Amino acid sequence: MDLQLHLLNPQQKQAVQHIGGPLLILAGAGSGKTRVITHRIGYLIQQGIAPGHILAVSFTNKAAQEMCERVAGLTGTEVANKAYLSTFHSLGADILRQDIDKLGYKKPFTILDQGDQLAVVKDAMKELKLDPKKVEPRGLLSLISKAKMAFCEPQELQESRFNPLRRFAQAAFGRYRSALRGLNAVDFDDLICLPVVLFQEHEETRQKWARRFHFVMVDEYQDTNHTQLLFLDELVRDHKNICVVGDDDQSIYGFRGAVAENILDFENRFRNTRVIKLEQNYRSTNNILKAANAVIAHNAVRKEKTLWSSQGSGKPLQFVECADDREEAEFVAAEIERLKFNLGLEYRDFAILYRVNPQARPFEEALRGFRIPYTIVGGTEFFDRKEVKDFLAYLKACLNLNDEVNLRRIVNVPPRGIGPTLLERISEFAREEKLSFFNALVQIADDPSLIHGIGPSSGERLAELVSVLDAFRARFQAAEADGTPLSEVGRAFLKRIKLIEHLRNTEKNPKIARRRIDNVENLLGSIASFEESEGGTLRGYINRISLDRTYDAGDEAKHGVRLLTLHSSKGLEFPVVFFVGMEEGYLPHERSKDTDDGISEERRLTYVGITRAKEILYLTCAMERSRFGKKQGRDPSRFLDELPDKMVEVTTAERSSSLQDKREDQNKKYLAALKSAIFDD
Repeated sequence: MDLQLHLLNPQQKQAVQHIGGPLLILAGAGSGKTRVITHRIGYLIQQGIAPGHILAVSFTNKAAQEMCERVAGLTGTEVANKAYLSTFHSLGADILRQDIDKLGYKKPFTILDQGDQLAVVKDAMKELKLDPKKVEPRGLLSLISKAKMAFCEPQELQESRFNPLRRFAQAAFGRYRSALRGLNAVDFDDLICLPVVLFQEHEETRQKWARRFHFVMVDEYQDTNHTQLLFLDELVRDHKNICVVGDDDQSIYGFRGAVAENILDFENRFRNTRVIKLEQNYRSTNNILKAANAVIAHNAVRKEKTLWSSQGSGKPLQFVECADDREEAEFVAAEIERLKFNLGLEYRDFAILYRVNPQARPFEEALRGFRIPYTIVGGTEFFDRKEVKDFLAYLKACLNLNDEVNLRRIVNVPPRGIGPTLLERISEFAREEKLSFFNALVQIADDPSLIHGIGPSSGERLAELVSVLDAFRARFQAAEADGTPLSEVGRAFLKRIKLIEHLRNTEKNPKIARRRIDNVENLLGSIASFEESEGGTLRGYINRISLDRTYDAGDEAKHGVRLLTLHSSKGLEFPVVFFVGMEEGYLPHERSKDTDDGISEERRLTYVGITRAKEILYLTCAMERSRFGKKQGRDPSRFLDELPDKMVEVTTAERSSSLQDKREDQNKKYLAALKSAIFDD
């Protein structure tokens, strides 16, 4: 086995060659931590440690699979397969498969997925006579999960002391646990919790597993929670051969239960710990790294590290202040085109990072306007979201009452008692009577008996739909004539069709309901932005959306610009990064501004975002943004003030006519090509 240790830097080599006792590897962003972990596994095997005595755990199956492949590249597949490279949950499941009977369960047991867990919670709610419309089952399950992972009762959760669901979770908790025991089943939390209980109550079992895994390694240690720490403690209590790799500066998953203090307190928990810092970055230029170092240094509680690179200073960071969100998005799209041409880059070399998913919408519109392929990492494109497509279908139906495709989409949204079977009967009736689909609806609304299965109630709802579409078709036309803002008429239309009320009542998770409602109202913001910039009509807006979306990037989107949240960006890197929306309320997020811990985690998110860039980094903000069709003033993020002035070039974007000219020119070329394809031989 040739590990080629001479290719490692001195700190990496020290970490790889450390064998006995606790080791803390503080691996800064881009410092080659995966290489160190895999080489350390190879080195242990080279030194005569049996592969079966080596355990390395990570948090995702993808990370565990990558670790397996890279170790196999060093040691060969046969040897690599003997080491135990896994996730925490897979490890827990294997331990329970062997020894769960010691806790009173039978072998084999069942692992419940989230759907199964919700069913158990709902059964408990029925016993307690709790109305699922008033007491949200997913909220109860979340509190039960937090209590299990904290080894306490729901009523003892300090973080949830103001949660109105806490007392209901407490009542359902016992029934939930009893139901799982009755089913001889465990949930995903049990895969971590029950091995801890097993080890604490059965010393011989704990010793068996501790002897099995004589060398333990943990990747992304800053993301561990309290229970995972207890799990590890029990495994290494005798030999203390534990090596953890992580970066407290990249601890950004507090909302998932990750405890940054686990890595900060490692040296106190494990005496005689050796600490090795990996500070040489292999990803970014020094200007980017110095900016990241400067921002994160403002966090009071952290392990001090200073990232550096041998790749030179590189270009200064670009801070661009934009007038509004539309200008910001168009600037980014135009700059991507310019850099791609000037530097010979590919679209996949660019990433747009933002704090929360709704920020993506104007960038999607701008990229589509420039015919730039893109993909949203870990999310759905704005115009592909069901609620957005539903509202657009209503708008399209207003413009064209003969648009059967969109009428069929909205006829039962919100529900009007018209299911798929009745929908086909209506279509068949229209064909037989040689009517348009809309005129068929008009006749059926007047006389529901024309279609078997449509009762008076559904007839009344259809009549309301016909009336609304007729009325707002006229209102949109009048607005074009008298100058009434389209977004204002659109808001009245949205209220009349009760789509917001429908989303609020049918989506059980309040957070998801709020997100879907925001998406619909953001469409009004999109209409307002279009109207302001292009002075157009509703038809013009629909045509713009249709033209932009007619450009189907297809497979090219897989290699297109990446749009992703800061949380989704961790572990990724791009030659050019646009870090957008750097404003108070977004970063730090509004929900995080009231506590020091919240601000610290938001600063760590900023650090993660900055260190995704390899060569070029843009930081942008807008002086005002459209929210639900109304302009709101914005303040630049406080984190911008923490950047070193000498490394940042400040510019102001101006919405130039060339941007609009470019869009119009591209549309002309597209339409010319389309006509040629249709009419030419």
